[in-house]
Amino acid sequence: MSPLAHHAKPQQESARKPQATGALSILSSPSNINYVFNESTCNLSVRWDPVNFSVDSCKLMYHTALYNGKTWTETGWTPDHFKTLVVPLGKNLIFGLRTSCMKGSIERLKGEWFNISLAQNGTAETGAADLSCLCHNTQWMACSWKRGRNASHGTNYNLTFSHGRLVEGQQCRNYTIDGDMFHCAFPINCSGERKIAISVRSDSQDVQPVCMIIKEGKEKPDYLIKLDPPSNLKVIQGNDVLFLTWTPPLAWHGICYEAEINDRIGSRYEDNTNITITLEPKKYHTLRVRAVLDEVGTHCSKQRGPWSEWSERVHWDDREKNGTLTIALFVIIPLCAAVLTVLLLVHLKRIQLLIFPVIPDPEKVLKRMFEDQREEYQSVGHASEFIKPDRMSRNRTQDELAKENRSLILMTPSGNEKIRLLS
Repeated sequence: MSPLAHHAKPQQESARKPQATGALSILSSPSNINYVFNESTCNLSVRWDPVNFSVDSCKLMYHTALYNGKTWTETGWTPDHFKTLVVPLGKNLIFGLRTSCMKGSIERLKGEWFNISLAQNGTAETGAADLSCLCHNTQWMACSWKRGRNASHGTNYNLTFSHGRLVEGQQCRNYTIDGDMFHCAFPINCSGERKIAISVRSDSQDVQPVCMIIKEGKEKPDYLIKLDPPSNLKVIQGNDVLFLTWTPPLAWHGICYEAEINDRIGSRYEDNTNITITLEPKKYHTLRVRAVLDEVGTHCSKQRGPWSEWSERVHWDDREKNGTLTIALFVIIPLCAAVLTVLLLVHLKRIQLLIFPVIPDPEKVLKRMFEDQREEYQSVGHASEFIKPDRMSRNRTQDELAKENRSLILMTPSGNEKIRLLS
């Protein structure tokens, strides 16, 4: 849908203009006013012909304001003869313009207010209703709205978003529809000091566009912020005390935490990520933490959004540690006793053998001797072949003498030894 261009003839609206006192309305009014509204970026651009004015004592300025049906907003002064601002749609808006003679910050002279009703396309109450947005951990934003009361059941909507650095609006792609409820999420860093324009339109010219302007900022943004859950939960054993620690979702001040121990929510802590906890010994415990953005120094009394989801549970099983130690002792102690018993028995057996050696049984010894002699006698073939001892000795002597006489050693006068074998 292209930007809409309009030419407006200023009309005096005394009932809906900001009031000023202490100055005469002697300045000429702007003329030939034209404005263009870009529905995708919610930008209103207004131009007018400059007013001829020359006074040495003050400077000509143009005073602009925007009436949203309740109050005048976006009040400002500019020396230029044009004005660009982001405006919300879906309401009866009036753009106010007048001349002003300023001396420093004091308005000395002023002209009449001229109000321009900003025309809006489409049938009334067909645009998105109850538009609201929620920033998730300053990284992405989720917006939701209802189908307009006078819109047909088949009406679909498209969401675009823009801010000061975007010349054109960017389309939201992640849509979900649940009956008459529409949701769309898009990535955006919503932690700066700027304005974000959210535009919800339809492809049909009969459906009114809706624009919402939200202001960013760490202190007081116009939107709610939902933090990510805390991460890296740990239970740390100290000296007779336990600590629960975690990592914050954002490096901001004014974050309130709530700890849950065994499904019971405990105290709240502001900007404290290391707390002391008391757990009943020899039992199983579960712990988790959630966070919410709060105004600094209010001790969790002025929340700036919904609570985050709960973190992953961390477990502290004191019962398991004691049981494991008991089982280990029951296994290790009998095993060590058995090994020591075996070693002791082996060692005692050796000591007993050294102190009390085994005494041979005489009966067995004699029996073994007779068995050995019987085997030697049985090795001879006949009893008649036995030789008497004196004959055996005589025969042996004669044989040895015969062997010795077979050789004779002769010594020659020169000292040379000659060996002569005698037969």
